Amino acid sequence: MVLAVCAFVVSVVSAGGAVWSVLYTRKATAAAVRSADAAAITAGFDADRRHAELTPQFRITSAPSNPGSDTLRLVVNLVGPPELKRLDALTVSIRDDHPWRGQGTPLAGGPTPAQVAEQIWGRWRFTPHTGPGADSVRGIPGADPTGRTTPTRGMPVGEGLPFQLESTWPPPWSQQSIEAWREMVGPWLRLQLECYRDGWPMWELPSELFADGDGGFAEVPKPPGS
Repeated sequence: MVLAVCAFVVSVVSAGGAVWSVLYTRKATAAAVRSADAAAITAGFDADRRHAELTPQFRITSAPSNPGSDTLRLVVNLVGPPELKRLDALTVSIRDDHPWRGQGTPLAGGPTPAQVAEQIWGRWRFTPHTGPGADSVRGIPGADPTGRTTPTRGMPVGEGLPFQLESTWPPPWSQQSIEAWREMVGPWLRLQLECYRDGWPMWELPSELFADGDGGFAEVPKPPGS
């Protein structure tokens, strides 16, 4: 009888120990998961902060290519930050006069959404097939046929890339004169810069500068308070 009681007590103690071990393991696992989650969140915040610190800084200038010329020379200078060291690729695109251009319901007999999207609604476009180092043989295409986008192979901090701009024309379905067209779209050049550096998410930076043919200047991102 005594042996039976002892055996029962031992079994109860053993069962209790097993339950306690399971509970402890679960708590330890939950704590480890919470710790890992917290570490991941902290690492994410640190990566976001570092990504923001490395945001490319540009100085953009424009000026007539030649006296009396109807083309512009646009220079995009990568001025910082020094820790960035370089961009592996940079794509510069021309934005329309406003982001909702062409989103309305097409009118019967009017241009299609594709035609509206193809038209650059602004004063300037890239001269097609030109751009920094454009060379079809080496696979550097330059600006696309519409003159909207120019991809490049990037550059180191402290260097600049030259682009050639030319005047846009009224849409082919429009009856506007060139003078009326230029007055409507205005002299602002609205750009989008997509910046690529291995190991980091892409930076997307908008910019605009007053490019009336006499030259323009912009800093990207804009300095605080400007």
